Amino acid sequence: MSGKARLVATAVAALVLAVVIAVWNAARAPNEEIVTPPAPAAAVPAPPPSPKVQAAVDRMNEAVLMAQLREVAKKDSAQAIELARAGNKKFPDSPDAPERAYILIHALITQNQLSEGRAEAEYMVNHYPDSHWVRDIEGFTGAHRHRNIRVNDAGQLEYY
Repeated sequence: MSGKARLVATAVAALVLAVVIAVWNAARAPNEEIVTPPAPAAAVPAPPPSPKVQAAVDRMNEAVLMAQLREVAKKDSAQAIELARAGNKKFPDSPDAPERAYILIHALITQNQLSEGRAEAEYMVNHYPDSHWVRDIEGFTGAHRHRNIRVNDAGQLEYY
């Protein structure tokens, strides 16, 4: 087939396709709507722990809180979420914060709060990158640390 014949065949095929689409659209019922998926909801901030739980945690030292949180996490994931969030509020960057985040993420997933669990996992892997708790969360959720990497003038990788 010559180049001119191929061009004519392509033009005819495009014209036929355009006619089919036009006929299909015209035949569609006038009240038929095209369904578009809803826009994603904006991120909703995590609900704060109840005042009762926060007051109880405020009276605890961190060692007592962590011991109680570990026990509660085995039986009641909803209560573990509240305790972990209250603990994070009182002890935000303590040495036990990565473990608290680990427990919180597992409890959220158990409660089928998947997007909140993923958000907490993203925060955890970026905020506590050197914690051994992070490796498990990376494997469990697929969340990985965001790194800015570039090659410097000497040809070496540079993290910033």
